[in-house]
Amino acid sequence: MVRKVRYFLLLFPLFASLSTMGQDSTYVRRLIRDLSAPEMFGRGMQHRGDSIAAAYLRQELRTLGVKPLAEDYFQYFRFPNTTVRPPIVKVGYRSQNVCGYIPGETDSMIVFTAHYEHLGMHGDTIFYGAHDNASGTAAVMDLARMLSLQRSRYSYAFLFFGGEESGLIGSRHFSNHPLIDMGKVKLAVNIDLFCGGDEGFMVVNANAPETKIFVDLLEKINDNSHYAAKIGRRDNAANSDHWFLSQQCPAIFIYTLGGPFGGYHSPLDTCEGCGLRNYNGFMTLIRTFLEQLEQPK
Repeated sequence: MVRKVRYFLLLFPLFASLSTMGQDSTYVRRLIRDLSAPEMFGRGMQHRGDSIAAAYLRQELRTLGVKPLAEDYFQYFRFPNTTVRPPIVKVGYRSQNVCGYIPGETDSMIVFTAHYEHLGMHGDTIFYGAHDNASGTAAVMDLARMLSLQRSRYSYAFLFFGGEESGLIGSRHFSNHPLIDMGKVKLAVNIDLFCGGDEGFMVVNANAPETKIFVDLLEKINDNSHYAAKIGRRDNAANSDHWFLSQQCPAIFIYTLGGPFGGYHSPLDTCEGCGLRNYNGFMTLIRTFLEQLEQPK
């Protein structure tokens, strides 16, 4: 019998500002461990592992007091005939995006996204998906945790997409059927592959006119405080869930450079191999970035 994944809340103090609000790699490690546990079946279609993971994320958002964007947090979609070979899902398979938000003092919005699903199982082999992308999912949830304790000028949305591994299916569905006013989005930040980072991190879509100002600010903060070994820049590419969003609003994609992590699209991509020694620095950089965006102009 599959044992149930336990949900519990770690209590955190209320701090005065984002820059003094502590991230907690213990909280993130717990989320990565739970999302990459055998009971999630690799978060794919086998045994509906993606739906088990989605229910887990919904419960976490409820616990944090994050409001639902869709009815009961789920935006359902069905898979078309995917071009990925071998097919990861069957045509017509129903999955869901998990969508929540924290209202701010204005309706101008900053969006954080991550894909929560993974490759599932091939035969009896589980692809656990700790680095790809339990790590990014946990980081976005940690941001939701911290921002739920902070009164903000901006509203914040947290979008956990399904179907990324099969061709960005969930994020494309959201872009075609948005639950927010995309014209009000100041910036969307997609986080994927967030373990490791000994060599810093890369920003995709860093050079477009609408996003360059934000990446310049990240670099300025990092140059002053050295939270990351380096920040790399790439032009836009359809390599993660920011792609369809970037057609409608400023959107970037962040992933780490260098190890340690257990593997990529491998059964060895486990929680035990997911290095988080750079996590606190990266998140402090992101929080400082948000605090500067929050300052009135």
